[in-house]
Amino acid sequence: MTEAPSVSERFRVLLENARPPTGGVALRAVEAEVAPVLPLLTELPVEERAGGDLQSFQFRECFTMLTLLGRRLAFLDLTPTAAVQVVDLAIRAIDSPDEPATDAFRQRVRTALVEGFVRGREERVAEDAERRASQAVRPLQVDAGTFALIISGVHEPTALSEHVDALGRSMLDADAGIALVDLSQLGEPNRDRARAIFGAEEVSRMLGAVCIFSGVDPRWRAAAADARIHLEELEVVPTFAKGLERARILASQASAEANPKWKALLDRLRRS
Repeated sequence: MTEAPSVSERFRVLLENARPPTGGVALRAVEAEVAPVLPLLTELPVEERAGGDLQSFQFRECFTMLTLLGRRLAFLDLTPTAAVQVVDLAIRAIDSPDEPATDAFRQRVRTALVEGFVRGREERVAEDAERRASQAVRPLQVDAGTFALIISGVHEPTALSEHVDALGRSMLDADAGIALVDLSQLGEPNRDRARAIFGAEEVSRMLGAVCIFSGVDPRWRAAAADARIHLEELEVVPTFAKGLERARILASQASAEANPKWKALLDRLRRS
């Protein structure tokens, strides 16, 4: 006697036959996302699916997994229509023709999936926007020895750390000795963001350079204090213009210290 195909096998066959529009995503990838949900669907007795309490714990656990499935399908970049078609195929894989109708359950499954899909799409859009904003930030070379990092908007700590690392690489490549980091347009200060952006001090120090911070308003001072960063030990100026002025002074001092004989000769020539 031929053994009946498993639920996973039935779903695979249904998926391959239906071939929902996946936008180039391999059906195997879709199948892999649905696989963890199939056992939960299978464990729900058909009698319960047909007329059980959809608010009970066993159903809530199942619907939670379906919400997560919707989120994952959104991250695969499927369309809402394709995602609903996929979950309908999953329900068909567990149903039998002679079983009672489970319309209410099917509708609740779709609702849970769509809720997760919407959340996933919102996350995807937010991540794409953050990535585009992050890619637009580049260290600015002010002069031969100074680089500025000017960041506007709200960025996650990881992105801020990446900007600081990029600043360090630019300074290293150009053998620059001064970094100017402006915080006046950087939003939503908190402890983690403060640790990330003020990390420019450590990066600069490792390069033997000086880091100047401008635009450090009371919100950033509070965030720095929360992160146990002692601003009195750093080079902090009120505005970006003051930062440029301070950078020029430091550059002049460094030039004079590097060429004391030339300075002495120049002074002597001026006096003669």
